[in-house]
Amino acid sequence: MPYTPQSDDVPEAVDRAVFDGLRRMTEIERLELAARASRSLHRLSVAGLRLRFPDASEEELARRAGALPLGPESTRRAIGVDAEAWLA
Repeated sequence: MPYTPQSDDVPEAVDRAVFDGLRRMTEIERLELAARASRSLHRLSVAGLRLRFPDASEEELARRAGALPLGPESTRRAIGVDAEAWLA
């Protein structure tokens, strides 16, 4: 069976090297890698929100960043009417 790269914009050799490296990692190392990626994504989200809402407090930015992955419908279900201020 031929190898199928995970992405069209990455050369097969690079794709194989990345997945070989992931396979060599322990479960804890992979979990730590995912946690670091998640923290980086959160920081990037907050930075983007800070540009859109320069007068927002850190608490508001954290709430807005927390609502982003849920999407509007799930945020409304989870938080209720107070969610509207975070979704603007």
